[in-house]
Amino acid sequence: MKTRMGWVALLTVGVTLAAGGCSSDTADGEGSAGTAESAPKSTEPASAGPSQALVTWAGDMCEATELFKTTKANSAIGVKGIADPLNEAPIGAELIAIGYLWDTSSALDKVAKGLASVGARSSGIAPADRLHDGMTKEVARVRPMVTALTGSGPRTGTGEDSVGRAERVGGLIASLRMPKPDLTALAARQPKLSAAYRTAPECAPPERLPTAADGTDAGACKDGACEILVTKQTHLAIGEWQVGVSLSETKATVRNNDPAGAVGEVWLTAGGTGSFGKADGRELAIKAVAVGKDGAVLKFRTK
Repeated sequence: MKTRMGWVALLTVGVTLAAGGCSSDTADGEGSAGTAESAPKSTEPASAGPSQALVTWAGDMCEATELFKTTKANSAIGVKGIADPLNEAPIGAELIAIGYLWDTSSALDKVAKGLASVGARSSGIAPADRLHDGMTKEVARVRPMVTALTGSGPRTGTGEDSVGRAERVGGLIASLRMPKPDLTALAARQPKLSAAYRTAPECAPPERLPTAADGTDAGACKDGACEILVTKQTHLAIGEWQVGVSLSETKATVRNNDPAGAVGEVWLTAGGTGSFGKADGRELAIKAVAVGKDGAVLKFRTK
């Protein structure tokens, strides 16, 4: 099995000249008849876009928020996959649980690191900084317990207790609560943050999944080559290969169920490729064209 995995606004200030010649103003501000008073000059820009520092803060916070949300969503999917394994668990539930524990611990570490990066500087907007601090405290509340249950040590044991540990980790991740108001709601209320939020590319809505050449027609794979949209756990016949596909919001898992008993898995994020091979040289190549909350576009080809 092989895997690879602000613009600056310029204000032009015009000078108003009095018609009918020049005359001096008196000390009390009253000029001679026919004299026009000059408009006051301003050195302030007509309007100012968000500072680059705030745009960067908003972008980093958007990334951390998305990681926070997807970690919760993927954990729930993973726990369900242990209780209701794909293809009647040709790979034992214990091994599936071990994979879940590793993935979840790694994801929570990324959330913590992302929030730490954001926290290295203030946004200058008190409600936004309170949101960040609240998220940081939530992650810090469960992270030590998750680490104890997923790392190596006297409390972790071997694969024999991995299912039980996965259930406890799943409960901890499910208990994470996003402080209110969240980032999207705050951006709607705070003009400065709103401008930065709209400018930061990391805060843009995710792109829609591309159109799969064969749509959702799993039957198109029977000839050994297809590109299909998968939206839920499913089984596929690709030529002589029998595979199962399960999804999270960020990853597609493809499991090979060889009738001879050989079993393998590949985990693919967007753009990732993998393959299954047999001793006689036959091969099934897989590419994750795109993976998102709405499913995955997967491309299969036998060789």
